[in-house]
Amino acid sequence: MPKLSENQQSQRRSRILDAAEACFANTGFHRTSMQDICQSAGVSAGAVYLYFDSKEALITGISERDRAEIIENFTELAGAPDFAAGMREVMRSCILERPPHKSRLYLAIAAEATHNPAVARALSDCDSAIRGALAGILRRAEADGRIAPAIPVERIINLMSVIADGLFWRGAVMPGFDLAAAAADLLELVGSLLTRRDAQSSLENRAAE
Repeated sequence: MPKLSENQQSQRRSRILDAAEACFANTGFHRTSMQDICQSAGVSAGAVYLYFDSKEALITGISERDRAEIIENFTELAGAPDFAAGMREVMRSCILERPPHKSRLYLAIAAEATHNPAVARALSDCDSAIRGALAGILRRAEADGRIAPAIPVERIINLMSVIADGLFWRGAVMPGFDLAAAAADLLELVGSLLTRRDAQSSLENRAAE
């Protein structure tokens, strides 16, 4: 059998992760078998185990991929002259345009993390990396004068994390939940925290220069 190129291996690994995501989201972590994932991905068991030796390893791979995608989206926010517009773009790419099954997958991973140390570690590592990246961007924006936080950046990130978790939860379990409207409310709240009222005119003047 010819050896797969690096690009072919990357594509196969991605296909396996896609299959695992769909299976975990639709069937649940425990009801999904490695064979189910093999069949969904259209590969042999040997091909799956070459990259992932367990369902926990698949969860780690999914979390690492999501983390990289989200942090990459943050780069647009980092260089946005209009910080509010940058926030809207991040909200669009990271929440509004994410496939519906992602919310169900998040709940499945979170539930498993309550009693599975390996999954809990993967979830915690992903959360810490995303929060750290966002904190760095907000601190730089504050130093550049693009924002003037009303409370410490760490507290703003805590609030954003809690509310984002709620958006994913409601999107997964509440039929008819208006995610776009809730996301707009979140942006308005975060915007008010990132710009003190007494600094608003100063920021507007800088933007107009």
